[in-house]
Amino acid sequence: MVQYIKFLIEIGLTESEAKVYFHLLKKNHFTATEIASVTKIARTQVYDILANLISKNMCMEILGSVRRFSAISPEIALKGFQDNFKQKQELACHLTDTLSVLYSRNGEKQSPLDFIQVYSTPASIIKKHHTLELESRNCVLSFCKPPYAMSKEIDIHPEQRESMEKGVIYKSIFEVEKDNLLFFAKQMKNFELQGEEIKVAYHLPIKLHVFDDHTVMFSMINQIDPDEHLTYLVIEHKDLAETLISTFYLHWDQAISVDDFLSREKITL
Repeated sequence: MVQYIKFLIEIGLTESEAKVYFHLLKKNHFTATEIASVTKIARTQVYDILANLISKNMCMEILGSVRRFSAISPEIALKGFQDNFKQKQELACHLTDTLSVLYSRNGEKQSPLDFIQVYSTPASIIKKHHTLELESRNCVLSFCKPPYAMSKEIDIHPEQRESMEKGVIYKSIFEVEKDNLLFFAKQMKNFELQGEEIKVAYHLPIKLHVFDDHTVMFSMINQIDPDEHLTYLVIEHKDLAETLISTFYLHWDQAISVDDFLSREKITL
């Protein structure tokens, strides 16, 4: 019973209307007093509810010395709701086409902040980064500096691997993890062997990722307590991306290869 009443509410009836119509279906006709008794609704309210159901073509009054009410069959009563849903669906489709045109014309009026997204939890940052990797078509350029999200990983993560298998080129400069030189060296060499173009630097200004020529993702570190809070900004802006691509290659030219790093630190793998 409860389930059917819930369904009737979902198609547009009030809870009281749903209860009354459900009980009307159980026998040929009811008086208002009988309906009030089985539904636990005050008899003074039942007449208003019945009038609403009559107006919705779900109930009819049987003329006689005593007012009685009978349900109209669901095949007829619910057809009006089906037709109404169909009309709403057609209207929604029409509005989608019409309003999309209006929205596209409004592109030049967007707020300057519309292309800036902010992420401040580790899970949301990682998820967005992986999404941008999978959406990339040409290249991903990165400044990577401690603490590393993949500090215990020796292999490229699955999203990057999937992206690389589609032909996306990955170039990354890693800032040396001075407290863990041997593992850092193994990690860099392994990333390189798996197809990522790697260089090493002893200092990088920021954590940064540039996806193709249009989207950048970079960190904003809490300067008072760097371990307390980390925020990433994602900005879709071709001019900014172009500027940061130039910055990346300035550092790329100054960074050293993995083999040169191993030689300098006298590390043998």
